Amino acid sequence: MSLQLIDAVQSALKTDTELMSMLKLTSSSSPDEVVKRFTKGMEPEITVSKDTIPHICQYVMPGRYAVNPLVFEGKFCIDFYGKTAREAKLLFERSFKILHDRRLTAQGFASYLCVLTYDTDFATGIQGAKGYKAIFDVDYLRMN
Repeated sequence: MSLQLIDAVQSALKTDTELMSMLKLTSSSSPDEVVKRFTKGMEPEITVSKDTIPHICQYVMPGRYAVNPLVFEGKFCIDFYGKTAREAKLLFERSFKILHDRRLTAQGFASYLCVLTYDTDFATGIQGAKGYKAIFDVDYLRMN
């Protein structure tokens, strides 16, 4: 289910033309170009460097089952990398508008409302890159 959650997050983000433009992508960008800007999971497919930013890294965080064992209280995190702190924050703000108080859907996956629970800047350790982090809560039905 966590892979479906991340697929739904990336699908929602990729449908927004303004965010795609901020990432220097279009709807017709090749998969190789998309991988340079979007990462699924904590380990990027590429080395994030000043040459590959702006960049978004999305991954699942530990969650738990609710009182109802069919509902999973999930969390996911998105790390935004920009050449400046302002660029990273603008990527966050656009993503917030796309995800907060919305339902995530993908083939075979549907969530309840997605809610921002935490956001802050962070040190990247990458020369020429600034970071911003957002953590979202999202409940969804367990599918067997």
